[in-house]
Amino acid sequence: MRVLIFLFLLFVIGGCSPREKVQERKETPKKILSLSAAATKVLLDLGVPPAAIDEYGVIAAGKRNIPVIGKGSAVSLEKMVELGINYVILWNYQSDAARLFRKNGLAVIELPPFRLDLYGSLIWKLGVMLGRKEKAEQLVLEFEKQIEKLPPPEKRKNVYFELYGPMKSAGKESYTGDLLAKAGGVLLNKKTGLINAEKLLDHQPEIIFYVEGFSSEEEIIKRPGFSGFPAVKNKRIYAVPRLLITEGLAPLEAVHFFKNYISKE
Repeated sequence: MRVLIFLFLLFVIGGCSPREKVQERKETPKKILSLSAAATKVLLDLGVPPAAIDEYGVIAAGKRNIPVIGKGSAVSLEKMVELGINYVILWNYQSDAARLFRKNGLAVIELPPFRLDLYGSLIWKLGVMLGRKEKAEQLVLEFEKQIEKLPPPEKRKNVYFELYGPMKSAGKESYTGDLLAKAGGVLLNKKTGLINAEKLLDHQPEIIFYVEGFSSEEEIIKRPGFSGFPAVKNKRIYAVPRLLITEGLAPLEAVHFFKNYISKE
């Protein structure tokens, strides 16, 4: 009887086996919904694919079969529950969605407006969060080395970059603006937004870029007042694949792309 009591006390005091204790302490796996293409790209590079994305993130996912459960902030809460989503990464301008997710008990990471010089900090932040510090450090070092290797632009030229609609210009203080500055492009406006024809006339763009599929050289040439621009006279109007201006997806490739056209005579 004494032996039985002793064994019972050992079980009560000792609890589960050492292996079971380790399992109890194990952190719940992060099942992430990424509403940021930049974050999706980083997660994939870290080797931790998101559990779900929105339609805008498909461009970052490529051929990977990641569930798409909405568009922008409009996502299916039912699908999120079904997939066991417990983390959401989104942009800080999606504040209404962030509040809703937190109200439903989800952890939320809000990202600031993306700039080229913030890419390394995004990699590091997500790497630390996911326990991938070594991989994150490696990715940051590789990126910084490639950026440092970029030679300064030999020439600078006035550029008009049209974003998704007539007279909506990329600004200097934006991700696209950062890429163009590295390549030697000089934009007219500080902030991204609509500009007026008079200011664009003063700017006299030598090169015009537009997002592929949202305009055409023929359409731009026909606009009132555009015929006098050096870019039109010299037929220097170029379509840009959306991949190259989507935050964080192909920054080095984008700089080389723009530099190739800007450096041409």
